[in-house]
Amino acid sequence: MLKKLGVQIVVVLVGALFFTAYAQTTTVGTISGTVRDEKGAVVPKAEVSIQGEGTGTSRTVKSDDNGFYLAPSLPAGLYTVSTAPSGFKKTVATAVDLHVAENKVVNLDLQVGQVSETVTVSSNAAPVETRSGEISSLITEKQVTELPLNGRNYAQLALMVPGVSPVTQAGAGGAFGTAGTGLDSHVDMSVNGNQSNANMWTVDGVNNMDVGSNATLLIFPSVDSIQEFRVERNSFSAEYGQAQGAVINLITKGGSNQFHGAGFEFIRSDKLNATDFFL
Repeated sequence: MLKKLGVQIVVVLVGALFFTAYAQTTTVGTISGTVRDEKGAVVPKAEVSIQGEGTGTSRTVKSDDNGFYLAPSLPAGLYTVSTAPSGFKKTVATAVDLHVAENKVVNLDLQVGQVSETVTVSSNAAPVETRSGEISSLITEKQVTELPLNGRNYAQLALMVPGVSPVTQAGAGGAFGTAGTGLDSHVDMSVNGNQSNANMWTVDGVNNMDVGSNATLLIFPSVDSIQEFRVERNSFSAEYGQAQGAVINLITKGGSNQFHGAGFEFIRSDKLNATDFFL
């Protein structure tokens, strides 16, 4: 009897671990590309170095027989991608800005020459996603910190995304309102015509929804701690389960090699309001 009970407990614990992992979403990105020479021929077995500009962390991968290299599971941030095969100049791509849940393509075109010579490539052009059919919108750190927010609640920024419509009349789920916190703050919004409670909000990969109503958030990270968030609204990966409408995937800031910080003063008082013209 005790042995049978022990087996049942183990099954329950394994199931709990499975469902816990299922509720997580990705918080990293991927850098990949193809290494080619001046004539467009692929360069196999080339060592490609990916170095984080903020932390100095480095990862080295090799291109395959087709010249393709892949560096998965990289934290969002700025990177320098470089390679220096024998017989070619060192090619460096700087300021590669990797965002959450992004597959960044960085192709490296080599030039014949000495390894001591360096070719630096820099591009600010917005990349076109060609390896996935998902439709998403990124809300950057600049938008989070500089756009006016009532109550410093980041949820309001999701309304800027195409296809998102807030619920304006209070019903069973309540209307969209971010002035309060906890149960007083509803994030009822319809994405692409889906139900307003069919969305999933995550913070650093963990579900941030009240599972009872699926319409209120559990925590509200300070806008100063938010690095960025992505609104996945169509054709997203199967890893984003539990959502028929959209997945709002937020990541918080990490540290770097430089000391930095921020401060703010938030005050709201009717003493600062303009005088009423009729009084």
